[in-house]
Amino acid sequence: MKNIDENFIMTRKKIKFFTLLIALISFTSCDEINRNREENNYVTPYKGKWVGSYTGDQSGTLVLNVGEKGGIEGVRTSMEFQETFYTAMQGGGSGALSTMSPSPSGFILYGSLETKSGTWKMGALKGNWAVVKN
Repeated sequence: MKNIDENFIMTRKKIKFFTLLIALISFTSCDEINRNREENNYVTPYKGKWVGSYTGDQSGTLVLNVGEKGGIEGVRTSMEFQETFYTAMQGGGSGALSTMSPSPSGFILYGSLETKSGTWKMGALKGNWAVVKN
């Protein structure tokens, strides 16, 4: 009789343990689903068209078209030369530009759309840039 009672008690403990484990996993999954939903619905506050100029060793106009998720299509124009390039904003919502991908000519922006300014570099050439939201 004692073995039956011990087996019953052990079985109940196992059932409680697995019930608790399943509950914890399902709560974690729900949190992850909500987090993913928030990320998918996120629209950067910097979305839109930003227009300005860059100065320094070269100068010209600068147009940054920011998409919903922070992707940026940039167009810089200097005299008769025009170049389109693509970059993105770093995560965290600070408006900081990613420095991972220079344009085909090597032109790269550093700075933030929060401050609406920064620096640029292209080989040995460098300078500053500033934009305003249109």
